[in-house]
Amino acid sequence: MRLEGLGKPEGCKLIRFTAEVEQGLIRTISIRGDFFASPEERFDLVEQGLSGTPWADLARTFDCLMRREHIEAFGINGAGVARVFYAALGSGHSHG
Repeated sequence: MRLEGLGKPEGCKLIRFTAEVEQGLIRTISIRGDFFASPEERFDLVEQGLSGTPWADLARTFDCLMRREHIEAFGINGAGVARVFYAALGSGHSHG
């Protein structure tokens, strides 16, 4: 199922995502928004690393991947991404 979300969780800038989810797992995810990540070109590795992540582990896995890839983030964190994700799940912003 395709899931789309948009939100500005507390402590974060605007976060927008599109994900393919299946049986409680994130298959693919694209995260965009008004936040900054440095080095920007390594952020793709975080998105790729989230593939196969259980929904329940999204916040922790995002933060771990950001540390592993040595990415400094401004306006985004795992808890914020998870809040936007769960809000989209709860509101039914899914396609297919």
